[in-house]
Amino acid sequence: MRLIPRLPQRVSMPTEMEQALGLDQRGTSRLLAWSVLVGGGAAAATLRDLRIVTPRGQQIVRSWDAVDHAVWEQNSRMLVIWWVDSRRTTPLEIEDDIGRLPEVVRERVQASVVLTSSVPMPRGKPARVALRRDPDGNLIAQSLLPSGIKADAPDVKPVIDQALVDLWAEAGEQGLNAGAPPSI
Repeated sequence: MRLIPRLPQRVSMPTEMEQALGLDQRGTSRLLAWSVLVGGGAAAATLRDLRIVTPRGQQIVRSWDAVDHAVWEQNSRMLVIWWVDSRRTTPLEIEDDIGRLPEVVRERVQASVVLTSSVPMPRGKPARVALRRDPDGNLIAQSLLPSGIKADAPDVKPVIDQALVDLWAEAGEQGLNAGAPPSI
């Protein structure tokens, strides 16, 4: 008996939720997972981005390279999203615990990270620098500084700039194919 591999089933959601989340009906933003949020709203993971309509009606659409990290707390069914460009988090209380949204969010964020490095900072807590893939597959550089550290401070900027140059060099051919490192 020959076994036929099972193909993953296509994820679908009610039309009104697709519209609220701004999902493309033509399928250019392939839906990977989604969940209803407690109090209303929904969150969806696509190949390109994370889409959220909060219970208060706020719409958030951010590419995976904009997500710093996410933490899933199984007991409370809370998925908390940290963003690269903000110290504010986005907590998502998932209504059902049978969906794959937390797992897919983790996978997509990890898939966007190409290289990362910790950088000692003059006043304690280290910064992080990273090369990540944007939705079009291009490499982009990011620096994530601890609270209270200014990127343009004279004792910080040269250290971060050098760390980014080192990451681009480590990316080698992969980095060159994605475009030259930014001028520093």
